[in-house]
Amino acid sequence: MKLSIVIPTFDTAAMTKRCCEAVLASLPADAEVIVVDDGSRDDTASMMPPRVRVIRLEENRGYAIAANRGVNESAGDIVLLLNSDAIVEAGALDAFLRAFEDDPRLGVAGARLLNAGGTPQWSGGRTPTLPWMIGVVSGAGALARVFGAVSDKPAEVDWVSGAAMAFRREVWDKAGGLSERYRFYCQDIDFCLDARALGWDVRIIEDARVIHAHGATIAPSHPLHYDPEKLWPDLVTWGSAHYSRFWWAPRARRILAGVAWLRAIAWKLRGRDAAPLIRAARAIRRS
Repeated sequence: MKLSIVIPTFDTAAMTKRCCEAVLASLPADAEVIVVDDGSRDDTASMMPPRVRVIRLEENRGYAIAANRGVNESAGDIVLLLNSDAIVEAGALDAFLRAFEDDPRLGVAGARLLNAGGTPQWSGGRTPTLPWMIGVVSGAGALARVFGAVSDKPAEVDWVSGAAMAFRREVWDKAGGLSERYRFYCQDIDFCLDARALGWDVRIIEDARVIHAHGATIAPSHPLHYDPEKLWPDLVTWGSAHYSRFWWAPRARRILAGVAWLRAIAWKLRGRDAAPLIRAARAIRRS
């Protein structure tokens, strides 16, 4: 089989159905669609289109476990991991396949992610650094962009977003799948850097356009469009594994927790609900 699309989901039945319908509308020949229902309580399995294979997990165990299960049971030479809040545009799946056919060194390919209005989202970037993480936690988007976000121009990158991440089966088998040590984020960074260490290229495919409802699967009502209680500690966990934890982790943990507290105070002074940021700051210290 040429292509497998694997869609992990938890309690996003209607969203997952829309995701599957968009995939099926432009599904290439010799392809399969697999939804991994990670213990959903919203009757996800019964709502999927007939052509979609559903793998049902009896309890919610987290994104990486669901994704690993789906990929390991898929049959495609190329696999696309797709978030349930993503809508592939016409031609995106073919664009992924052409990219792998044209470049035998391409190991991992990310979509050009777009907001609903067509404006670009971050689709990947360079290897995260502490200044980049400070930019993310502080909310200083310009600083984060300088230290790690990609531009809107085509570029080879160190990692691509797992919201729509395609890869060769050979890369998956050699890299060992997604790490299950994270709360929710950073598995894509880990996987892409492992692929690069094995000698593969990682790239964003400009013609593989995917509309992504950023954060809708995990933090649909959060103003940051992500869950800081998971993302910020996951950044520390990733840095501890990637850099020397004996000199990096203690410093990074203190710095990022301090930045998080400052942001929480600023939110409170402006009359915003700072409780999620306070919990995230405490989660950083415990990570």
